[in-house]
Amino acid sequence: MIEVHLLWPPGHPDPKTVFTDARSLADIGIEMIIDAMADADPDIAAVAKDIFIHAPTDSTVIRWRQEVVLDALDHPQLIRDLDSIARHSAVLERRSSYATRQQAPISQLLRSREILSLLIDDLKALAKRVRESDNDVSSEGLKLLIATISDNFDDEYLQSLQEELQLLRFEHGLVTRATLGAGNLTSDELVVESPFQGRGWRDRLHLVLGEANRIEIAPRDQAGGETLRELRNLALSQIGTMVAHGLRTVIGFFVTLHHELAWLVGAINLRSQFEQLGLPTCIPEPAVDGWHLGFRSLCEPTLGLRTRIRPITNNLELDDSSPIVISGANSGGKTTWLQSVALGILMLQAGLFVAADEFTAGIRTNLLTFFPDDEDRELQRGRLDDELMRLAATITELQEGGLVLLNEPLTSTNEIEASEIATAVFRDLDKRGVTVVVVTHYPTLARELATSGLSLEAEILDDGVRSYRIEPSPPPKNSSAMDIYRRLGGW
Repeated sequence: MIEVHLLWPPGHPDPKTVFTDARSLADIGIEMIIDAMADADPDIAAVAKDIFIHAPTDSTVIRWRQEVVLDALDHPQLIRDLDSIARHSAVLERRSSYATRQQAPISQLLRSREILSLLIDDLKALAKRVRESDNDVSSEGLKLLIATISDNFDDEYLQSLQEELQLLRFEHGLVTRATLGAGNLTSDELVVESPFQGRGWRDRLHLVLGEANRIEIAPRDQAGGETLRELRNLALSQIGTMVAHGLRTVIGFFVTLHHELAWLVGAINLRSQFEQLGLPTCIPEPAVDGWHLGFRSLCEPTLGLRTRIRPITNNLELDDSSPIVISGANSGGKTTWLQSVALGILMLQAGLFVAADEFTAGIRTNLLTFFPDDEDRELQRGRLDDELMRLAATITELQEGGLVLLNEPLTSTNEIEASEIATAVFRDLDKRGVTVVVVTHYPTLARELATSGLSLEAEILDDGVRSYRIEPSPPPKNSSAMDIYRRLGGW
């Protein structure tokens, strides 16, 4: 198997663990990021969603990806060219699956030979592209890819492959040699060779024209004809198996290469969108020991992608604080801040850049969200029961060292009951090593959580205008009812 190591360094195979789920991605608003990465390309969109869901939790893998992404951003045309070639061959995967499945030996051989012939031009184009002068890459991942292509698909190999495929047309017949085994039966292993291999011109001429080298089966010799067909099918089956194996290897390489290059093309597209909007970008720093969160000029990029306006940015620096509780008046930017942090952590662990001047976060084992949901329209249970069931399902999925982001939980009950439930739940999550970030409009809950964590509040200026900045602040003593009253104009 020819390996590609753009997303995973050697010795760190993809464990395919689930870091987050589709519902959490939707809550965070990742669709806008994926759309910007894809630029209307469904392949890139599918790859991006898969990589976000299965983001790694190993700092070595994260840093490897970050180096490759930085290198790709410096060599966008190289990445696009390589992906274009890989994509062209990867689409043959469906046809190759038909060629490699169980079927008549001659059919398998002919189909495998046909597809391999189509792949040779792409292998040549791939080898030619990595030899060009703009390939002064610096990341170990891209260096390894260029070395792999150069070593495995050099001119000598591609020429020999083309010659072997020409021999598989059997224009001059097929020669096999077999040995006799027990009971004078032929062994299952046949040696297949070219009719002209190792023979001088005289022998070649006799093979083509010599009557002494021909054996004819009598028309009524059914046993002889059947034996000859069995020998021919055995030889073709062995050849077909080897050719199909080679085809699977080459196709598998192209499919993997396209998958990993599509992610890099998506990163190039996304950075281009960020630059057009004037959004900040940085390569985030994964904090290995414990929980840490710090950023400077962090913004919520999907807000910018939707409105085409540069969003307000926020700063924060904290160590080992959990839970983090964000309170304050409505429409102050609390949910937007929560999404910006979630996106930052998700993009960090996927190996991407983040929409900030600086961003550092502790590596989490998984990330889940709990956002408001539609009411149970079948009326099989009450709103509180429905919310508690969803909350229980979310908590069950959280792992030690995980992260959960909750937006206005337990709004289906009163403030006192919600505070008691939430406090008990978050205390248990803290014992399990799960980091909690929660937005709430309940001052009682905010005060309770702030006793062991960090309190943030949406800033409101003296004239009531929202600044959309989230700042450290003591938890509120009262609800936001008076703010709502003032915004309505009073009566």
